[in-house]
Amino acid sequence: MPSKIWMSLLAVVGLATSISVAEAELPTPPKDFPRRPINLVVVYPAGGGMDVTARTLAKVAEEVLKHELRVENRVGGAGMVGHTYLAKNAQADGYTIGVVANPFLFTDILLRDAPFGKDDFDPLVFISFEPAIWMANAKGALGASSFDDIVTNAKQNPGKLRAGVLPNNVFQFVTEFVERTKGVKFTHVPFQGGQPGVVALLAGDIDVTTAFFTEVEQHIGSGDLKAIAVADDKRFPRLPDTPTFSEVGVPVAENTWGAARFLVLPKGVPQERRDYLEAAFLEVLKSEVAKKAFADIGLELSPANTQKTAEIYSTAYDSLRTFLTETGRISGK
Repeated sequence: MPSKIWMSLLAVVGLATSISVAEAELPTPPKDFPRRPINLVVVYPAGGGMDVTARTLAKVAEEVLKHELRVENRVGGAGMVGHTYLAKNAQADGYTIGVVANPFLFTDILLRDAPFGKDDFDPLVFISFEPAIWMANAKGALGASSFDDIVTNAKQNPGKLRAGVLPNNVFQFVTEFVERTKGVKFTHVPFQGGQPGVVALLAGDIDVTTAFFTEVEQHIGSGDLKAIAVADDKRFPRLPDTPTFSEVGVPVAENTWGAARFLVLPKGVPQERRDYLEAAFLEVLKSEVAKKAFADIGLELSPANTQKTAEIYSTAYDSLRTFLTETGRISGK
């Protein structure tokens, strides 16, 4: 992980002790909860984006709630081990909370024959959404092109434009969504991660690729890369002048085509504890301390309560399932 992120994470420790949290209106906890540390379970290794998200949240929450939180990395199977633990093995007592992301949880369910389903989790609170961004080389042949210009080019030259993708990943899905909606075809060039695709785009080896803002911020700032469109239905605050997919005629569901980060509980946590955890984490995420801490690691917070989070969760699942069915990857399960 880049040292900048590690330094930002370390800064959170000092930040949490130096900024007042008096603005938080804390809920009253149940009389018997919590009596021991709460575990935030991350299904990916330490140092990655989800791990940094969880550790930032834990540091801020400890200061706001005056209660100990621990981050636990349950890794393996590209997320399958941790997701299975949360769905099938974790105690439903409120002391275990998953910090997960879609569409990665849902691709486990829909594409990888997971031993669990979407209803084995209770969405708790939404944290943030980082949309996938369609990029071009600002100094290359498409540097002056708009989204519509690229679509026109692709229609006139079927298969000529090369698009970087991650196979069976949201980055490939985004490109396929453009192809299906606009009736065009790109040549897909597979990569094992977003960053290798960015490197290839900078080198001129491909024409467009998909990435997250945190992967390309420096290259946009330097003028080397150009954001063509954001895969969401509302503009991304860090790229206010870049149109959304919906604006350019590729209608997408809210908080679906990117990394949607949120908290989940195992099924069966007592309602009183669920209500407390919802209210408590909402206060944490709405605090100025949290806004600053997450901004320092490049994430824009968009906290939402359980009802809204559940709506986003269901809509995203249905959208992905429909897409995977229409593209022949699944048979409609």
